Amino acid sequence: MSVLDFKEIPEAHKANGEQDKFELFARDFFSHLGYEILRDPGRGADGGADLIIEEERKGISGITKIKWLVSCKHKAHSGASVSKNDENEIRDSVESNGCEGFIGFYSTLPSSGLISKIEGIDSIEHQFFDSSKIEQMLLAMQDGQVLAERYFPESFKSWSQENPKPAQIFAEPSSLLCKHCGEDITEGRKGIVVEWSKNKEREDGSHFKHINEVYWCCKGGCDRLLREERRGSGYIDGWEDIFDLRVPTMYIRWVMALLNQINGEYEYSTEAFEAQKALLLSLFPYISRNLTKKEVQRVMNLGLIPSYLGGLGY
Repeated sequence: MSVLDFKEIPEAHKANGEQDKFELFARDFFSHLGYEILRDPGRGADGGADLIIEEERKGISGITKIKWLVSCKHKAHSGASVSKNDENEIRDSVESNGCEGFIGFYSTLPSSGLISKIEGIDSIEHQFFDSSKIEQMLLAMQDGQVLAERYFPESFKSWSQENPKPAQIFAEPSSLLCKHCGEDITEGRKGIVVEWSKNKEREDGSHFKHINEVYWCCKGGCDRLLREERRGSGYIDGWEDIFDLRVPTMYIRWVMALLNQINGEYEYSTEAFEAQKALLLSLFPYISRNLTKKEVQRVMNLGLIPSYLGGLGY
């Protein structure tokens, strides 16, 4: 399913002051990819060239440059493909503009007839950028996402909420390294936080739970090896999925549990308490955002919406 709605860019044939926006988007897109813009979009007769761009290719025998004629066709509002009749004299347009290649930049798809037509012209190179390819290339990189947000504000807003990135809060990116293998397990679904504790008795006969160690590691092999090292210590391990702790509601639950422990019959070793603080700081950039739809469902399934969040709309 498409993420970016190309209908957010106004139609090209309606003179409303924004009829050039798709061509301007094409210019910014190719500039983002590293092409040099030789001719900007302009109104009036253009000789079949909405843009002329230059690509620099580095090879074994040196640097070569190729000029591309870019033809922009914005048909997202009708949903029609770009037909061979929409691109008339391709060879003549390319050659008369001093170019070596043709690029079709389309908000829908080229028709099979157009593809056959261009493939039959041996003297020029060609490329097609359809809506799917454009979307994929934009969303793959951070600066491309900035461009997507500018031209597709509504659909990008929906996509970014369902594909959250850590907030830029600290000078350096946060990371949680597996205690056994050292792999960064902050993202993905392979990491867990492990807490080792046991019940103890004070001299006055009162009981408390002593938390001796807190660490994070990979699920499976690393977790088993670390547990083996602590076998027979008298401490019992409990764990939480790091993936779940990156859900804002689950994070708040973890913080509240930690505060209740500190204020209750719990005692942390210095090392365990320092580890808890490091964990909370490392995960905070991931939770300072809205919940995705999947995360809302996850919280609902676990039945973990506490009373103190009831008034926050969760």
